[in-house]
Amino acid sequence: MRKPSKRVVLYMGLGLVVLAAIPLGLWASLTHKPKFYQTLVEAQSGEDLEAEARNFVAQSLQLRNDIANEPTWEAVFSDREVNAWLAEDLITHFADQLPPEVHEPRISFEADRVTLAFGLDQGPVRSVIWVVARATVPEDNVVAFTLEKIRAGVLPVPPDRIVQTLTAQAKKNGLDITWTKDGDFPVATIRYRADRARKDVVLERLNIRDGQIRLSGRSNRSTAAAPSLPRGQVLRLNFPRKKDHVEPLPATEAEAMPDGSPPASNGEQRSSTGPAS
Repeated sequence: MRKPSKRVVLYMGLGLVVLAAIPLGLWASLTHKPKFYQTLVEAQSGEDLEAEARNFVAQSLQLRNDIANEPTWEAVFSDREVNAWLAEDLITHFADQLPPEVHEPRISFEADRVTLAFGLDQGPVRSVIWVVARATVPEDNVVAFTLEKIRAGVLPVPPDRIVQTLTAQAKKNGLDITWTKDGDFPVATIRYRADRARKDVVLERLNIRDGQIRLSGRSNRSTAAAPSLPRGQVLRLNFPRKKDHVEPLPATEAEAMPDGSPPASNGEQRSSTGPAS
């Protein structure tokens, strides 16, 4: 039997290398962690994390109060504060709100755009999914997100893969979401459903700049909902109650009568038969 030539053996070897490299390259592309995401996850230390998370909670409560008590309102949040809350309070107190396959969500604000990134378990592979969207408020209480980039690691993700998920989540939270196109980019327009239209609170403007987001609008103080506080567990964790200090009673007060009346003063005697007739 004729032996294969050296050239044939070489080509076969190269073919096997290429076939083995394809899944390895695909795995590396899917599991790639963008540098900005690594920076967001590793940026804050424990003390910074706790302080920034408290700032986010405090500003959220202040916004709630302003909406309930003022005709116009405005709030500014930094992405550091939002990410600290995501890393600290979301995982601690609201872990059940995240799907079990989603890990370490982070957000970044820059020049009219917001980037959302999170780890996603897909079988044995954990990918970093990240979405870059341009956000605008085309009309009151309507926010439009133009999805300019969707990636799993370094690989593009077809928008159709997330449309169903986003639509279902929006409806679950009482929102309407419609999809249109801006050139090649999908646009998600989100608004309150007609049967849940809000007239007491109106979002008028949304401004995103490097590192922060600014929200502003107006409210009808006669119909706006009253401010609500976090659950007691959250308050106790952030503001632990001090032990009450009770001063000891003077001896004369401590010797009160069994019936609860105060002790008789000097020179007075209590009658066991009650007041004289």
